[in-house]
Amino acid sequence: MTLLVYGAGGLGLYFAARLAQSGQEVILKARREASRRSIHEPIRISREGTTVEVHGIRVVESLEDISAKGAIIATKAWQVEDAARDLSTAIAQDAPILTTQNGIDAPTRVAQILCSEHVFASTVVVIAERTSPLDVRVVGPEASITVGSLVKRPATDANLITHPLEAAGISTAWADDISAALWKKLALICSYGGVGAALDRNVGQAREDARTCGLVATAMSEVFSVASAEGVSLSKSDLADNMDIFLNRFSSQTTSSMHRDLMAGRPSELEDQVGAVVHRARSHGVATPVLDFVYASMTPREAFARENA
Repeated sequence: MTLLVYGAGGLGLYFAARLAQSGQEVILKARREASRRSIHEPIRISREGTTVEVHGIRVVESLEDISAKGAIIATKAWQVEDAARDLSTAIAQDAPILTTQNGIDAPTRVAQILCSEHVFASTVVVIAERTSPLDVRVVGPEASITVGSLVKRPATDANLITHPLEAAGISTAWADDISAALWKKLALICSYGGVGAALDRNVGQAREDARTCGLVATAMSEVFSVASAEGVSLSKSDLADNMDIFLNRFSSQTTSSMHRDLMAGRPSELEDQVGAVVHRARSHGVATPVLDFVYASMTPREAFARENA
């Protein structure tokens, strides 16, 4: 069976390499710089000082004449609609499509273009940084992924995607309430990623300063309040689990992809993460002062990056 990984950023390279290592036939949709180099080059994946070359991945710039039995969309959140339109002619009619983006809107955007019954949302926990067009560095543990359906389909309907991921050594779990999982992950990303970007501090630096750590905790609580106003069921234990991840499980050098993109002057997921919460907060009359500050302080940087992309 052929799986199509759409997007050759850090996450796309990671999934393509791990799936190919497990014997899966993989097509990677990439931009021109990566697809042209791929004729003779493998994808290189490094972790804990060890680099492995993964051969046999078909890297393409166009999906013309491509046919796949399932797809993983690994683009940035603002690119998912273009990816869905591109995928519409490259995958089987009943093929499962997995979204992997941080935030809460990507699965719905894809479902509006492709059949909603075949779109599965997920939260992915991994630090995978692209260091060159075909090189990816993994920081910390291998990926874990939680998968679910917005239209309440059974877990078995996602097997064409989840089984190959499990065979590739990626921990996979099913969530009956994927909306709650998406909001919980968003609360984690928005808080440490947003505060980290606004202050340009990695996780270790944020944890060491009690004031910065307090800002992260407050931002996290703000997202939970907005989720509650949206009718999403999250618990105090969910909040405690997020704080435990931030305080105890992240490597001290961890930064979010949004933080890295903003600092590098690249378009980021600011709007799809912090913006998504701030806009909903305003519509519900929920106060989000920390995230308002992050959004206001980072929006000019984001606008400049997009103007010059």
